[in-house]
Amino acid sequence: MCCFTKLSSDIQLWLIRRPNFVTRFFLSIFYAWDLMNYSLNGAKEFLQKRSELLGKNFAALGRIIVGDYQEVEAIINSSQKRGPFLGRARLDPSKFSRNFPLFLSDQQADENSSFLHATLHEHVWVQVVPAVVKRIETKQEEFSQYLQDGVKRANQMQTKDQNTVIEKMTIQYMFHAFFGTPLDLKMIDTVHEILFQASLTKSLVFGGTKPFVTFTSLFQCTRDSNIDQILQYIIESPSMVNYSPGESNGNQPHKDYARMMLDIVCIAGILGTTNLLKEVLTSIPEDADIDLDDSKDVMLAVLEAARKRAPVNNVNVIIPKEKTLIVNGEEKTLPAGTLVAASIGLASLDPAVFPSPNVFNHRRENIVKAVMNFNAIGFDPQGSGTRQCPGRNVAMKCASDVLILHRSLINRKK
Repeated sequence: MCCFTKLSSDIQLWLIRRPNFVTRFFLSIFYAWDLMNYSLNGAKEFLQKRSELLGKNFAALGRIIVGDYQEVEAIINSSQKRGPFLGRARLDPSKFSRNFPLFLSDQQADENSSFLHATLHEHVWVQVVPAVVKRIETKQEEFSQYLQDGVKRANQMQTKDQNTVIEKMTIQYMFHAFFGTPLDLKMIDTVHEILFQASLTKSLVFGGTKPFVTFTSLFQCTRDSNIDQILQYIIESPSMVNYSPGESNGNQPHKDYARMMLDIVCIAGILGTTNLLKEVLTSIPEDADIDLDDSKDVMLAVLEAARKRAPVNNVNVIIPKEKTLIVNGEEKTLPAGTLVAASIGLASLDPAVFPSPNVFNHRRENIVKAVMNFNAIGFDPQGSGTRQCPGRNVAMKCASDVLILHRSLINRKK
C-alpha cells in the first residue's frame, strides 16, 4: 500500500507540473480516488500517513498539500486567489451562494477579481458578528441552556449518539445567534440532514462535490427543498427585517444575501464549530490541569485542542505565479495556477514548532502566538487581516463554555 501511495503521489506531481486538458483529466481521477480515501479514513489519518511517507509537502487530492509550518504561514499571510474548493473537495459553484466569501479571491492576488471579498468580510466583521455577540450576551440564559442541555445529554451517551447531540446543539446555538429566533425541532432536523448526512443527494456539501454532483444533481429534490425551507426561515428572521441592499453588503438582493448567510453559518459557523466542540469534549485528557475559573486558561485549552486536530484542515489557494517548493522530498517548480492546499492540520503538528505535537499541553509557550486555526497565524480576539474567520470569537466562546460545563460535570462525578 505504501508503494502505491508513493507512486500515486509521484504521478500526480508529474501531472500537476504539466497542466493541460489531458493531465487535468487524469488528475481528476486521482482526486476522486483520494477523496474517497480521505472521507473514509478521516482528515488527520489521511494527511499524517502521507506526510510520514512522503514528507511535509506532497501531491494528493489532485493538488499540492503543504504541511511545512513556515510555508503554510506564508500562504495564510499572503493575499489569496481562491476558487470553488472546500477542505478536501472541489465544488460545483452553482450549488452554493454565488458570493460565498470562501470562494472569493483577494483583489491583490487576482487582477480579474473585485474588492467584493474585502467588502463582505468587513460587513460580516463590523455588522453581523457584533450583533451576534450582543444577542448572545442579551439572551445569555437561553444560550447557556442550549449548551447545558446538550453537554449533559452528550455525557450520558455513546460516541455516535453523542455526536448527534453535539451537532444539533450547535445548530440551535448558531442559528439563534445569527438570525435572532429559535429553530423548532423540525427545522433543527432539516438543517442537521443537509449538514451531517453524508448523502450525495441530500447533503449541502457532499451534494455539491465534484465529480459526484455530475451524476446526482437530478436527484437532489430533498436537498433543494431543505435549502428552500432554511432560506425562508432566514428571510423571515429578525436579522433580515431591516436588510437593505447597499455598498456595505455587496448590493445583494434579499434572497442572494440570505443564501450567502446560509452557506456562511452552515459551513463555517456550524461544521467548523461542531468539529471544535467534539475535540473539546473528547480529546482533552481528564487529568489535564485546567483552571475553570481562569478564562485565559480555558481559552488556551480550547486552542490546544484545536491545534491537535484542526477543525478546518485545508486552506485552498491558486498560486498566482511560479513557485519552487520541496514536494515528495525533492525541490520542484510549480507553474502559476497550481492548486495548493495549505494544511493547517499538518502544520499544527509540526514538531519543529510544537514539540511532542500529539501530546496535549495547553501551557505551551507559543500556543497563542503560533496556533493556526481560523485562517490566521496566532489568536487575537481583536482579529487581523481580511481572511481570518470573523466568527472565531463566537466559536471560541461556545467552545469555552462547553469545556467548562463538561469538566464541571466530570468533577462532580469524582
